[in-house]
Amino acid sequence: MRSIRLPDGARLATYVDGPAQAPVTAVLVHGLSVTAALWRSHVPLLLREGIRVVRYDQRAHGHSTRGTAALSLNQLADDLAQVLEETAPRGPLVLAGHSMGAMTLMRLVARHPHLAPRIRGLVLISPPYGGISTRTGTGPAQSFLTLGRNLLASACTHAPYLLNAVRRRLPTTSRWALHSHARPASGSLPLPCRQGLHTMATGDIAALWHDLADQQPDPHPLRQLGGRVHLLAGSLDTHIPPEQTGRLAACLPGARLETVADATHVLPLRHAQLVTDRISRYASPLRAVDKDAPQQSDLGKAV
Repeated sequence: MRSIRLPDGARLATYVDGPAQAPVTAVLVHGLSVTAALWRSHVPLLLREGIRVVRYDQRAHGHSTRGTAALSLNQLADDLAQVLEETAPRGPLVLAGHSMGAMTLMRLVARHPHLAPRIRGLVLISPPYGGISTRTGTGPAQSFLTLGRNLLASACTHAPYLLNAVRRRLPTTSRWALHSHARPASGSLPLPCRQGLHTMATGDIAALWHDLADQQPDPHPLRQLGGRVHLLAGSLDTHIPPEQTGRLAACLPGARLETVADATHVLPLRHAQLVTDRISRYASPLRAVDKDAPQQSDLGKAV
């Protein structure tokens, strides 16, 4: 593990596997409340393909610290740009992100367009059309789930210090437990995904959630990538329903949309080989458009 220092004082825990002279680098970006351990099964699979792999804990997650900058999607995208500058300043890239990680990649392309020529593939897993929402479907079950999410979001916003006190008393095995940041030993692995929020104060969770919820659809920057964009959605995803990802794909001529049957929001964990295959597909400079590859019309079909 290496630590990348950012201008606001944050340190991003970064994990690099594979030789520096590898022909292509895959950069993997996790979502809200987890860590770079999300990609633990993908790393050895990608290394076998001769692909160098870069992962990192997003700020305030896992071994990465909070810093003083406001928590926003813009900041997360700029953080990633710094990670690329430090770990892969040149050469072709394949970028993959899940949920908030996919949103980070979309904002990276918008804010740092000079990177576009280096991007061979952009694999977006469960990206929303615009911002995230507490309501992801219809029906009584979804209404009950939405009510619970709204109550939690309200509590995080209006009573963060009270919730911080409660979280400090939770067992360390709880994903919501809050404890001081412990500097990891050199060479340590990412914290398990369920510990992604251990160092993230409740007020920061609320601030980041609200920023992600306030995002407006902006697919235009991705259009410059054409057929280099591949979108993956889980047919059973209740956090980012596949219809959301389908709306995004409809705005991106040339992009590929693939809906994975019986897959939930944890698609990268449950379908690691499939996700790895989609990432490695873009690693070859001679990659041709596969006539059998899923296209936008595949939304809702079993894959």
